[in-house]
Amino acid sequence: MLLSIDRVLQLLAEGKSLDKIAELAHCSVTNVVEVIEEAREIINRHEKPAARKKIIIKRSADTDGADDPGVPPDDEASGNIFTGAELSTIPLNSSLTMYIDGASSGNPGPAGIGILIVDQDGRQVGKISAYIGKRTNNFAEYTALIRALKIARYFTTRVLKIRTDSELIAKQMSGEYKVKNDQIKKLYDQAAALVKMFNTCKIEHIPRNLNEKADYLAKKAVR
Repeated sequence: MLLSIDRVLQLLAEGKSLDKIAELAHCSVTNVVEVIEEAREIINRHEKPAARKKIIIKRSADTDGADDPGVPPDDEASGNIFTGAELSTIPLNSSLTMYIDGASSGNPGPAGIGILIVDQDGRQVGKISAYIGKRTNNFAEYTALIRALKIARYFTTRVLKIRTDSELIAKQMSGEYKVKNDQIKKLYDQAAALVKMFNTCKIEHIPRNLNEKADYLAKKAVR
């Protein structure tokens, strides 16, 4: 296979790992990384700042911290917002839609989050499936929300839509329902603060059958 920039970016967009790309191209991982770095340089030289794209290399799944229920998940300073992510090129200052879900086996028990990222043209540009330790289902749902907001903020997203099949989260975030659980209140406050950082951010409730991919990703992280 010809190891061209276009081909490497296409395989990254399809979710292929560096090892898989190297295998298909009959070359070393180092050669693949060199092509990615060359693509970064070309983008930085020739594209306007508002149109520049981030190229994120797939990272393997990992835990998101301790099982201490008092520790908020996914601290941005820890650099864990891309744990378990497979992302292609995502434009800066654009519009994104994220489908989110959380799963817990035991409630509380082993838990995971799932996020599907779609660009303004309806194309899937990323997905996240990450184990987050022993948590409740509501904790996992809020963790997925916070992770989605932080990723959108990383890409300086202007217009963000987050879709969840959790009516509870959607109505708590809209102010229709109060948050009574102290542990969840900390997560709610964190999510609410992040929402305020966007020009436009809508959190929408959708039927479960329209959120199957995020649900699969969340459950996959627990298996």
